[in-house]
Amino acid sequence: MPPFGHLQLTSVLRGVLGPTLLAESVSLLGTGGPSGAGDSGAADLRTRALAAGVPSDVAAALVDAVGELDARERDQVTDPLRPAPGTDVLRLGTAAARQTDGTTCGSSVLAMLAAAGDPTLAHWLVTGRTLAGYRPAELDGVGDAGGPAVRFGDLQEALKVRSSSRAVLGLLRWPQALGTPPWGAARVARFPGVAYRSVLVDDTRSDEVAVVLARASRALDRGVPVPLYAGGDLATGLSTAIPRHVVLLTARTADGFTVYEPSTGRLLPLTTEEVTKPGGPVPALGGWSHVCWALLPVRPAPVGVAVQ
Repeated sequence: MPPFGHLQLTSVLRGVLGPTLLAESVSLLGTGGPSGAGDSGAADLRTRALAAGVPSDVAAALVDAVGELDARERDQVTDPLRPAPGTDVLRLGTAAARQTDGTTCGSSVLAMLAAAGDPTLAHWLVTGRTLAGYRPAELDGVGDAGGPAVRFGDLQEALKVRSSSRAVLGLLRWPQALGTPPWGAARVARFPGVAYRSVLVDDTRSDEVAVVLARASRALDRGVPVPLYAGGDLATGLSTAIPRHVVLLTARTADGFTVYEPSTGRLLPLTTEEVTKPGGPVPALGGWSHVCWALLPVRPAPVGVAVQ
């Protein structure tokens, strides 16, 4: 192993920039989305749509439209982060919820995060249909043609472009070959009741990792998913010692979390120990070994004020 073999870019940045975690505060997290996303009842579905900013007439149309779907599609709309019984693959219609190429893991996560919070977006992904002329913000510039795999791919590309714009010094576009930068993802990420803040994670600092996991756990307890960036270290080369992949924490388990992993489209287990004591490739992290950045939910800033 080369000298400093376990060194990561985020460790260097953390040393230069100092801590990037906000001071602990119970007021950081908003109310989040309504709990019980798996409840397909009409009242719950309408409540969740309204919480996502959907007009009341569109929420009513959504309830009617979902009631006409078969059980498989209805479950995909009401809880897109829960796989069907007997499988761990998340599907949108007949298509697995997989990233289209090596640069769209971040935008796949952003798409599934938004769909989990806004059932009108999930309905479009599954069926290709909008409701009462309403289009969620993520669909700006996205066409309706094609099957579910095409729709999910088009949405990934649109979100990648959106999250990489003005991502360099607030002026220049982030190179799209490098995927989605964490700060750009935080700006675009949408889930009811929260904004997201990108936070460096240096897993050599166990106290800071514990804080990140505690805040992620609190968010998940409120039904708010949490994106994580993963990568390698110098032991496998300089190009791997940077954030290389994005996954989405979807729920807590007895020994860790369940994770949407977009390269496979699967919901996989991630133990707390795999994060706090990295020891090699982890399937839930897309085969990478270190968590190196997190998008933590915070209370939304007042209109016109950016989240720092």
